[in-house]
Formats: sequence, structure tokens, C-alpha cells
Amino acid sequence: MSTIVLGCDTNASNDAKCQNAVAKILKNAGHTVEKLSIGPNSFASYSYSKKAKGKIGVFLIASGITAIADLYDGNTNFKYAYFGIRGDLKQPRLSTMSDFKNNPISKDKHGDCISKSCNKLAGKTYPQMNEITKSKCIAVFGTTCDELGNNIVKAMGGDSSSSSSKSSSSPIRTAIKEVLYGWNGDVECFLRDDTIHIRRIQDPTKATLSLIEDVNVYYDSISLTDINPNTPNKLVVEWNNSTYVIEDTDRINRFGEKKQTIKANLASGENINDFAYREWNKLLKDDGRVLECKVDGSPEWRNGQWVRVYMPSFKLDGFMYLTKVSHDDNIDWTCNLRLVDYPPDLGTEPTQKSTDDSDSTDDIESGDS
Repeated sequence: MSTIVLGCDTNASNDAKCQNAVAKILKNAGHTVEKLSIGPNSFASYSYSKKAKGKIGVFLIASGITAIADLYDGNTNFKYAYFGIRGDLKQPRLSTMSDFKNNPISKDKHGDCISKSCNKLAGKTYPQMNEITKSKCIAVFGTTCDELGNNIVKAMGGDSSSSSSKSSSSPIRTAIKEVLYGWNGDVECFLRDDTIHIRRIQDPTKATLSLIEDVNVYYDSISLTDINPNTPNKLVVEWNNSTYVIEDTDRINRFGEKKQTIKANLASGENINDFAYREWNKLLKDDGRVLECKVDGSPEWRNGQWVRVYMPSFKLDGFMYLTKVSHDDNIDWTCNLRLVDYPPDLGTEPTQKSTDDSDSTDDIESGDS
């Protein structure tokens, strides 16, 4: 998990209350949180200091583009930053998710936005701004402070479950991850209904489910988030005095080339194609993209499945892995889906190694057959 520096602008009398609510949700999600004093200067100063290096910044603001433009143009030391737009303040043009998605945002009233990107951002909606600034930061919205905190966690690609449920399941989850450490990237583990499933990762091309833009997806519900823009988007595998290259041209165009080079160490009977794609998929496990959307309800939507995704407006044409399904059992039955590039990381190195490790692994393997 990450170390998060949480600032809050001076907006109203409940600024500290909102900051505390978001801090609690971030901590419950497993992050370490450093709270700053209320006001814009403390966040800006921290952003440019050496203390920010490797950390994630979160700044809660009412609206406007000054803070976003300043961070996007400046030499911030944060690894990445999220701006929490507060719908709880009930601003006339920014109190609902629809306002956040559709209303253009002008320069701040005081005219103090002097960054070079101010004019580029002014007059755009927040999703349009995010497309411009996403290499360094994005804006997230919530109608309440709790919802805002949960949406920030989701934007980071995490789960905002309560700390009580996390603590009770933590020993079991840790034990499972330790057992699966040697198979990280080769097997998947997911909870479906009341059963934990452990199996070899399925072939994505055999997916029977599909998400197709303008066919079975509520367009206004689509949200695509890059968890870490610095994720390698080009893999060069050196093998037998030659190279094998895999690349994501869309991400290269958006973020610039992020290349990683490795030497192939093939297992007996393994071919270079399988090796290369396994290593490529490992790079995407926790640092790729998160797709969230809404579809008509159906029992077919269940976590732990591959889905064929075709959304030209979002430059998606491939397969994504379904990690979360939330069924809304209302009159118009719908499902909220969350998908990632590849099954999440399972690599927790055993805290204690002993001669019994191989025995416990064999037990799990034979029990899964």
C-alpha cells in the first residue's frame, strides 16, 4: 500500500471533518496517511519538497482549476496526485455526479491561476481535464465526504472495505498469498459467493462475456483509470541472441515510452511467446487500468471471469478481468462492474520458510485437482 499525504483547502467550517472522514477511509483501505494542516499552502509546499518523493498526494478542494494546473505544470515530487472534488458543499453547479461529468469549469473567480495550463483546462469538464493531466494527477468526485473517500480509493485501484472486515480476514488472506507466492502470475484466487476459488489463470480469448460500447454498456457510467502511468508499456525480452518485443502503443502515445528489458530464462518445454506474455501480464497485475461501468442485470456477471471489451471511444479493444460485481436489485435491475487488465497480484513472500513449505504446497495443489 501507499503513503498518502492528505491536504484540504479552506472551503467551509467542516473542512477538518471532511479531511478526517477521507483519512479514515484511506487508512481502512490499508494506506498510511499523513494529514496536513487545512489550507492550500501546506499541500503546495509539501508537493515541491523532498519529503513528497515516492508518496501520493490527495488534496480536497471545492472546485476550480488552480491547484490542478499548478501541480500539473510544476515540478511536483509526488509519485501521483488525486484531487477530491467536494460535492458535500452543495455548490450550485457542482453537487451531483452529473455536474462533475458534464459541467464545464471556468478559471477561479479570483483570477489567480497563472500556470500555463490554466487556459488549456478552463471551460472543460473534469473528465476532459483528466484526459489532459492524467500523467500526473486526476480529479475524483463524491457527493459526501465518505463517498469521496471511497471513490478516491477506487481511483487508486483499491477496495474501500471497512477496517473491521479487513482485519478479520487478513490472516487468512495473507496465508493464502504466501502459499501462492511461487505461482504468482500463473494462478488466480477470488471469492465468489461464499467460496474461495484457486485455479490456473484461464485463457482470455475463450471469454464468453463481452462489453461493447453502444450495445450493452451505459455509456455515461464508463470510467477508465490508469492506476500508475509509469507502468512499463514496452517489454523487450532478450533471448538466444535476439529480442522479443511486446508494446502497448496507446499507452506509449499517452505517457511516452516506459521500457523494461529482461532476459528469458525458459523452463523445460516453455516457448518464448508464452514466457514473454506471462512476464508482460505480471507487469500489468496491479499497475494497469481499472474499468468501471454499469450494465443491465444478469446472473452471468460474476467475478473471476475474462470479458471481451470493445469501447472505441476509450481505445479499449481486448480482454479485461472482472474483479467486482455489484448487483442493484431495483426495478431496473443493473450491475456495476469493475475490471482490470489481469488478475490482481498474489505475491506475498512467506514470512517464515521451513522444510514444511513444499508439503503444504503439494496439499493445496492436489486439493485443487
